[in-house]
Amino acid sequence: MTEDENKSVHSIYGSRNEEQAGVQPVVLKYKKRKQQKKDTGDDAKAKYSRGLEDIQILGGNILRVAQTTSKAVSKAIDTYERERKRSSKEKTDGAYEDFVYNSAKAASDFMKETSGLPLDLAEAMNTKSYRKRVRRGLRRSSRIMRFWRM
Repeated sequence: MTEDENKSVHSIYGSRNEEQAGVQPVVLKYKKRKQQKKDTGDDAKAKYSRGLEDIQILGGNILRVAQTTSKAVSKAIDTYERERKRSSKEKTDGAYEDFVYNSAKAASDFMKETSGLPLDLAEAMNTKSYRKRVRRGLRRSSRIMRFWRM
């Protein structure tokens, strides 16, 4: 037996007794191969119910926007804290005197981080099913408005 066969063999049946004159068969019993599970990582496609797909995709997109916003707020607070410490070390009552300047610097960092959010929201709302739903709603509202013409 080769090394590879030895590793996969679970057990060997047969008699190795030299006293027996007859030829005895050696039965090899191999281990069953385990089936590999499919990778369900980030690359796997999400499954949705037919009528709820667009709402769930929109929810995921809005979640990403919320994460970006929270990271931007965190970065702005860190900026304010850093500038406040610097002001308080440089001069007496510096944190109090430079409050407006430090706040403006933090607000500037927040706006830099969130400058792309309106575009992200627009892209999140711009799905085929959402556009179809908007058109359907506009048609209904235009039919209703026809009754109130003068």
